[in-house]
Amino acid sequence: MDKIAVLSTTDIHGFLTAAGQEESGISSLPSIAKGYHEPILIDNGDFLVGSPQTTFFNTTKTISPLIKLANEIGFDVMVPGNHDFDYGIDFLKRQAEAFNGHYLCANVLDLTDEQIFEPYTIIERGNLKVGVIGVITSAMPQITDYEQTKELKFINVIDSLKRWVPIVKAQVDVLIVSYHGGIERDMSCGQPTQYDTGEDQTYRIIDEIAEIDGVVCGHQHRVNAGVLNETAFVQPGYRGNYIGELSFSIQNNQVVEKQAQLVATKRYPTTVFSVYNEVDYENWLDQELDVRRLDQYLAKKVPGTFYAVTLKGKTIRDFLASFTPPYTLSTYHVSEEELRQLLINQSISGIKIEHDQIIPKQSDYRITTNRALFPSYRLETNYIYNVFDEYLATINRDTK
Repeated sequence: MDKIAVLSTTDIHGFLTAAGQEESGISSLPSIAKGYHEPILIDNGDFLVGSPQTTFFNTTKTISPLIKLANEIGFDVMVPGNHDFDYGIDFLKRQAEAFNGHYLCANVLDLTDEQIFEPYTIIERGNLKVGVIGVITSAMPQITDYEQTKELKFINVIDSLKRWVPIVKAQVDVLIVSYHGGIERDMSCGQPTQYDTGEDQTYRIIDEIAEIDGVVCGHQHRVNAGVLNETAFVQPGYRGNYIGELSFSIQNNQVVEKQAQLVATKRYPTTVFSVYNEVDYENWLDQELDVRRLDQYLAKKVPGTFYAVTLKGKTIRDFLASFTPPYTLSTYHVSEEELRQLLINQSISGIKIEHDQIIPKQSDYRITTNRALFPSYRLETNYIYNVFDEYLATINRDTK
């Protein structure tokens, strides 16, 4: 009987250690991989964007040092996540070309219907052939800025897999789908856990497409693992706090056993990787940042409101410190009198007082800010936008 193991990461977001520094993160993957015989290593997306360090890499270097890291670790496959498109398709193509393994995404096409990346690959381990198909959430046009998606077509995940799964299955012993999307139902009973927006479709993939042996999913920064309808699945968290393990036993070219589990990285030692120069990074943080386009960025990100964003200083470091995750921006809905009280000590872009009258005069106002300017009962919406990364990406694109 032959055996094969697939180890996976997802939503690393450029962090070399996991949240709170308690887990070893992706740097523990080499130690974990030593416990398996020739495991297949897959990263399931959002690898290149999301930490302050990745913003430094992506705005100052042609090829992200994280691609070098992926090559050193020995990933066989990488799949793009939604944030990996944040710097545009040309940026992502450059990173994919520098990757030594296979960069896969079956459901992203250009406007002439040509594949941007390989839809699948077949990896051989001894006598076994393992097929891997990469796909990304179909909701990309809803969750990613138009500027990053206007030259692309994102095909429905289910339709794409129904096309590619039979093609790949006919050539392999084990078939894996690496899907940068989340889980929309309770995997044990099938009850919906959220509104069906098409952004997360792991349950539907497994329920409708029977020939898949294993699924790696992610996107939601959650953890999950199990077997549903004879398909093993893993959702290995965020920042490398867990590694997903899919294992298969094969006899006479048939998969006779499937298992799925999560491996906590905090139990394993790390490998030291020289990813970037810390001094260069600190010097970059201390550079003065051009914030003249900030109002334009905010108007596009949160349209139809006035803006009262306060920055802690003029440097990139100060800008980073001005937006505290997870809720980097908030919109308050207030009356004219409530706004008048604020304007005594706080300026708001686009609003002024002349002759004791608020200009423009309205019965109520929406104010978007990065601070708690009003009581919580006036809070209308919190936003988890990565303002730091997105604004610097905008500056970088506009200056090229």
